[in-house]
Amino acid sequence: MHSAFVLVNCHFPFDKRIMSKISRMPFVSTIDRLEGRYDLIVKIDAETEDKLREVISRDIHKIQGVDATLSLTIAS
Repeated sequence: MHSAFVLVNCHFPFDKRIMSKISRMPFVSTIDRLEGRYDLIVKIDAETEDKLREVISRDIHKIQGVDATLSLTIAS
């Protein structure tokens, strides 16, 4: 299993629907709201590193209102 923390920057003003959409994704294990440069921190678990990158770019980046992400892959 491969995991990453993804910091999500959302379009201003923050829309709670973005958090709701991300939290319903099957690969998301936790999601929390942040204060500061990033609006959300999301922990993602996937079978492979390629799948991890795919779900971040395909699923999270394409949500309307998500401006940017920063992925922090957990080294194990």
